[in-house]
Amino acid sequence: MKQKNSKSIHVLIACGGTGGHLFPGIAVGEVLASRGHDVTLLISEKKIDSLAASGHKELRFEKMPFLAMPKPWSLKMIGFLKGLWQGTKACRKLIRDREVDVVLGMGGFTSFAPLYAGRKEGCTTLIHESNAIPGKANKLNARYSDIVLCGLEACKAHFPKHEDVRVVGTPIRSSIRQHNGDDPRAFFKLDKDKRTLLIMGGSQGARGVNRAVGQALDQFEAMGIQVLHIAGPTDYEEVRDVYAKVPLLKQHVAAFCHRMDLAYRAADFAIARSGASSMAELAYFGVPSLLVPYPFAAEDHQTRNAEIFDKAGAARLMREKDISADTLADAVRSVFNDPRKAGEMKKAAQKLAVKNSAEKIAELLVKEAGK
Repeated sequence: MKQKNSKSIHVLIACGGTGGHLFPGIAVGEVLASRGHDVTLLISEKKIDSLAASGHKELRFEKMPFLAMPKPWSLKMIGFLKGLWQGTKACRKLIRDREVDVVLGMGGFTSFAPLYAGRKEGCTTLIHESNAIPGKANKLNARYSDIVLCGLEACKAHFPKHEDVRVVGTPIRSSIRQHNGDDPRAFFKLDKDKRTLLIMGGSQGARGVNRAVGQALDQFEAMGIQVLHIAGPTDYEEVRDVYAKVPLLKQHVAAFCHRMDLAYRAADFAIARSGASSMAELAYFGVPSLLVPYPFAAEDHQTRNAEIFDKAGAARLMREKDISADTLADAVRSVFNDPRKAGEMKKAAQKLAVKNSAEKIAELLVKEAGK
């Protein structure tokens, strides 16, 4: 392992490809950078990665042309293996040039080349798995990792052969955790005293949820609540037009939300996908929720995630095939009409939160680099 005269270390964080890998990686990078350490975040060429990077000028990002792994006997495998070899070669050069001490992979096949390169270059290597059940990529990545970090306790059992598996929670960005005194409901032009329903999809979309919500708006209006709906860019115009037909319902509809900290603070209840990052944020703010897993998620991991919150009493799980205007309205009504139930769900969500996950991981990286 490389030795440095300074106490500062250099960490390479492979976190590209999806928001679930990217944002927790940024969260760890923010803590390390704030403590005087060097950080390089390795991202993909996807648009979401570029957008996230543009909002963090204080961090150093490097793009790599990563490819998703095709089926074993696919003709695309030749191109994948070639790209993997080139990616590993580029990562080894970057690690040598920047004297990287530790490599942290946040999941997916985009983490494999950096981890493998880090192992070859004598770095300490770690992976982080946010979901309740790891994907095929992280099961492979674990073989090249000194330590496996899990966001949820349930995930730990899926790495029975690894000698060092630790539960550390899922990191949350500082921009989400900030509290600068802004009035969240005033920011979204919502009523201060009305109960607020937050609706949000995920990076992979929530068209089924958006359309079912659109059919339930009359019932939401009758409940006397207001709605903050983050529809996503693909569905935004369709969702906006549906809300326009219910003008008496107090509402704020947006394609994106750059102040999710305020969205969570405004919410009394949420309807959401069950990606690990969204769930970590819901728990952090203690927001009771109805979780509708993305039905095509790898290994059906979103359902496994939601089951944990459902069992703990922090959320209710509802499969997309079961959602309708009536089932959504009933779920919302059952919480808003029962303050005791809402309070119990809030407390249960807060118990699932690991509020210092990013700090714990950063401290571990520094400690392991010093060995």
